Amino acid sequence: MAARRSLSRALALLFLFPLAVHAAPGPPESAYVPGVLGHRQERPLSCEARSAVDLAAFWGIAVSEEDFFATLPRSDNPHSGFVGDVDDPPGSLPPGGYGVYAGPVATALRRYGLDARAHRWFGLEPLKEELAAGRPVVIWATYRMLQPEIASWTAADGTVSIVVQWEHTFIAVGYDADGLYLIDAYDGRTHYYPFSLFLPAWMQLNEMAVTVSGRLDGPPYPWTDIWAGGSSPWPVFSPMW
Repeated sequence: MAARRSLSRALALLFLFPLAVHAAPGPPESAYVPGVLGHRQERPLSCEARSAVDLAAFWGIAVSEEDFFATLPRSDNPHSGFVGDVDDPPGSLPPGGYGVYAGPVATALRRYGLDARAHRWFGLEPLKEELAAGRPVVIWATYRMLQPEIASWTAADGTVSIVVQWEHTFIAVGYDADGLYLIDAYDGRTHYYPFSLFLPAWMQLNEMAVTVSGRLDGPPYPWTDIWAGGSSPWPVFSPMW
């Protein structure tokens, strides 16, 4: 009986004083990464290369937009390489000039010595966490957060990809309670977009992003030696991501 009464008291105390549940702390309400310098893209459809080299510069890796673009493979599948002619008019769709998605860009950044990772469906909270940790992020959305009709494109290998007119890249550098600060590769300037405008445009392209956690150990890939030897850097294929 004494044991039963003790158990009853313990249960009553649990109801009166429930155990505290400590949720994992989320990102702060606002954050901003200083020191990211944006530049205007040099060619009509080179936004991905522009965003990548500006991100690399933040981490102390100097590479020109032209050289970075040359490291990207060419493909009719944007998940494998750059699609079409980089000098086609903005807003073009495959098989014309289009662009390249996160996987090949992350692979090229790793070739230059950065610990880059490509993401799909990255999510707003992880994006905020990266920025709160002082790490800018390249994201895929649309120019001025336009929301054209989503289309599909079938590459020669049968792979079907989502494509969107005005596909474009930005570097996320900060946020507050209502929106994000993004460096636009088109003009190199920082623009503020409310979440209500940004999130639908980002979701059109599966919330793609490239994060960099720092430099890789060891020397970067020897592009200078490759070019000096007359070889092409183009056959660099991105891993599955």
